Amino acid sequence: MLGLHMFPLIFAVNMIFLVFVKVELYILMDAATDMNVTWHVNAVLEVHRQLCPAEKYPHLMILPLSNQDLAHAVLPQIISEPTYTKTVSTYPIFVFGEAYFHSCNLYIIDRIDDLNTALWFEESVKFIYFYPKWMFDMVQNEPNFTITQAIRKGYHVVYDLDHTLQIYRWNRYSHQRTTIDPHNITVPDEMRDLYGYHIVMYCEDYISTVMTFDEYFLELIANKRNATVILTDKYSYELMDVMPLMNVKNMIFTWIVPSFGTTFIAVVVPRAKPKPIVSILFDPFDLYVWITYLVLVLTMAITISLFGKLLGRRRFMEIVLELIMMCLAGPSRAYGGTFENRIITLFCLMGIVLVSSYQSLIISFMSYVRYDSEINTLDEINEQCLFPDNNDAKFFNFKTFPNGSNPDTNFACRMQSARDNEQQTIMMRSKSIVDKHAYAADHHIRHRIENFRFAKTKFIEYPLCWLVKMHLRELFLFYVQAVFESGIYEYYYNNKTQPAWQYEHRTFVNQAVTTKDLLLLWYAYVVGMVVSMLCFAAETVVHKEFKGYVSY
Repeated sequence: MLGLHMFPLIFAVNMIFLVFVKVELYILMDAATDMNVTWHVNAVLEVHRQLCPAEKYPHLMILPLSNQDLAHAVLPQIISEPTYTKTVSTYPIFVFGEAYFHSCNLYIIDRIDDLNTALWFEESVKFIYFYPKWMFDMVQNEPNFTITQAIRKGYHVVYDLDHTLQIYRWNRYSHQRTTIDPHNITVPDEMRDLYGYHIVMYCEDYISTVMTFDEYFLELIANKRNATVILTDKYSYELMDVMPLMNVKNMIFTWIVPSFGTTFIAVVVPRAKPKPIVSILFDPFDLYVWITYLVLVLTMAITISLFGKLLGRRRFMEIVLELIMMCLAGPSRAYGGTFENRIITLFCLMGIVLVSSYQSLIISFMSYVRYDSEINTLDEINEQCLFPDNNDAKFFNFKTFPNGSNPDTNFACRMQSARDNEQQTIMMRSKSIVDKHAYAADHHIRHRIENFRFAKTKFIEYPLCWLVKMHLRELFLFYVQAVFESGIYEYYYNNKTQPAWQYEHRTFVNQAVTTKDLLLLWYAYVVGMVVSMLCFAAETVVHKEFKGYVSY
């Protein structure tokens, strides 16, 4: 038997053992807690890594709005993860300009009201909600539709006090809640199956009936991803998902998707008209040749008037007319003297060459139809065109005519939004004509092709862009790239039957010359006769007065 003196020693040993066991239990509990915190952290980080790849979403915004102990324990480890840059704030901060559309956000919450700020972001923004399990029923049964919209935007990482973890996600296309295994986290690609989702494309009828590849492209996506395409010409931003843009002028939206085809602003200019037949009298030589010839005649006339022996006795204008007559039909007045004979002989030889060239060119010009120059360059547009007084003309600083006036068709030009090429643009324009006449569209096309054309100068030429809702943007980017790589856009239209509209200039003259064609020549003849008669009358009067003065 132990003596009484041993009881204090035994009591001390037992107390030391109990303290040691308690310390061990605390250590084990702390280790278990650390292990659970690490598991929660790894689960959140894995969801974030798969949902927001670092190359596309390099920044993570963290909103620590929870007062739970586990939330406080998780936060430092998430912040210390080095792959992403992070911003910690109790209020959403748009760190970058595109954060409103493309960012990743971690909400650590313990109240429903903490989700209100999630509605500030667009659908393309990624959300991860980390909250305790006792909130789960409140989240699922939230009566406020606005809060419900925010809830369905993100991935829900739900933890419990018994150290369990569940991950949920609401699929907007299947309208079902999916569960992700926290021990084998795989974020599903929701765009693989759209569960019959209606992709609504807004497009005017006159565009969709001509540019049929747009609808074909959507049907291609729908067939691959189990969706349905709805085409409408009634605009509603809330209902539509995609819309092709005919003009991207002044558009600074970052969410538009560039794709196949082109859009541009074209300048519709009048076609070059056939030149009048009288123009063949001036066209064989350019302006510089005529000026050179006139300078030569004047120089010869001055020289002969100063140093000529016989012809130099005539008046200056008579010498000029005689030189012109020499070039056309030979001398009509006597001339003599060594100097006068030599320079007139050389002038006549040059006249033979000049007149022969002139006559041969006139004969050639009379055999085919000649046209004025086409308007193509920017300088030609500025010089020869007049535009309606509207915003487009002011933007490009073109010359305009006042509203209400009708300029001559040879100068009237206009700006027009175009797509791909002139032929398809004409077809779209003809489809937009509201006229009960059965052949109104055909008449418009014929008039348009015969009288107008696109200048070669284009403005604001870009690839065709689509306005796509954010939740479908990644899907469209993928299939647009596929269309580019396959080349099916060009193949589609190149192998599609198109109307054979082609304007051709008349090459050869196959009609008789009429009085109307020579009207300008008749005008010149009549004016010349009137001037000659006036000169003859003036000369007669002056001669009589001079004769009377001499007699006096």
